[in-house]
Amino acid sequence: MNDDRPLHVLIAGGGLAGLATAQGLLRSGHTVEVFERDVDLDRKQGYYLHFNAIGGEALRRVLPDDLFELYLETSRESYDRPESIVLDNQFNELSSRPHMGPPNTGPRAHTGVHRRTLRQVLSGRLGDRLHVGAPVVSYDQDADGVTVTLADGRTARGDVLVGADGIRSAVRGQLFPDVPVVATGIKGIGVYGRTPLTPELDELMPDILNQGVLMAVDRKGSRLLIATFRPRRAADEAAAEIAPDVHLDPESGYVMISCSVTPGTVVPPTREWTAETPGLMQESMLAAVEGWHPAAQALVAGMDPDSIFMIPFGFIEPKESWEPSRVTIVGDAAHGMLPTLGMGANLSLNDAALLVEQLDRVARGEAQLIEAIGGYEQQMRETAYPILRMTLDHDKNFGGGGLAKASQEPATS
Repeated sequence: MNDDRPLHVLIAGGGLAGLATAQGLLRSGHTVEVFERDVDLDRKQGYYLHFNAIGGEALRRVLPDDLFELYLETSRESYDRPESIVLDNQFNELSSRPHMGPPNTGPRAHTGVHRRTLRQVLSGRLGDRLHVGAPVVSYDQDADGVTVTLADGRTARGDVLVGADGIRSAVRGQLFPDVPVVATGIKGIGVYGRTPLTPELDELMPDILNQGVLMAVDRKGSRLLIATFRPRRAADEAAAEIAPDVHLDPESGYVMISCSVTPGTVVPPTREWTAETPGLMQESMLAAVEGWHPAAQALVAGMDPDSIFMIPFGFIEPKESWEPSRVTIVGDAAHGMLPTLGMGANLSLNDAALLVEQLDRVARGEAQLIEAIGGYEQQMRETAYPILRMTLDHDKNFGGGGLAKASQEPATS
């Protein structure tokens, strides 16, 4: 093939990495089709996402200027301490550790986003290039391109296939059938929900709870993950002014929490949840924080029951190297990891920017296609794999040992 031309790229998965890749490619003059398994973009995958300069600056590299501005304006307000902080159950500080990544300064530092808002920003202007309810189940590649087969039997043809279809990626499963997904829990977190910010809750919350994503612990093994989201501007209002053709749902401030349940409480897999399950989880969480700071009890008591769900954590065993081809992987499909460093979304967006930059070299005639894809994959492995391995020692990653300190302190009467 003549590599000196724009590419037609097929993207399996409409999560953050897939949509960011699509935006970057369109910005550079390529054509794309995105195939997303869900019928909409509203599946519960979490709420607040911590961002640092790795993810935030990756967005600057792939988004049109107005959509990047929209991301910044709908992200959370800046905070004073760019650190991971561990508290005791009365919200006294135990330890802290600087966030990972390069310097993150300026009048609007990268802080964090509401996942659905960012996904709507990233899907802006994709139009009929985004196919929902259309998962990629397999592919065939040859010397001239890649053909994907969708779940309903339809096919599509392109120059490149990007697997952005999550930790249990069908694309990675075919590309690397020997790479396992390791299912694992993280003690004390896994059931998530959100509590609306109200004046009454604000009165109870000490200011430290506004300093990013924090973990509070007690000496009995209970944990409470806290992430307060106060957007710089209301999402729908910002969109109306900055990018009127992009729809963003209204979003008010909230606190995302994940709390321990009491010993013996069974957290069923998502497919087994009933209408009563969220309430049972909330009751167990309330019992787990009995005697904690009043704000902790209010946060759990105020959770919206409809927002409560569980995340089945896992990670992939990284494959050290492989021969590049027309099929590549980004995001969780490439390096699904535990969330304890808050780096998954940041690295996924960085993947998108790295891949777009390499494919742009092909369009400019500076590199052959397979060479460029191999260059991206090497950059991705060098950046993401060390962090993936760090997340596996997750109990040491909440604020530089605060959990160990809390568990070792003698109880006082």
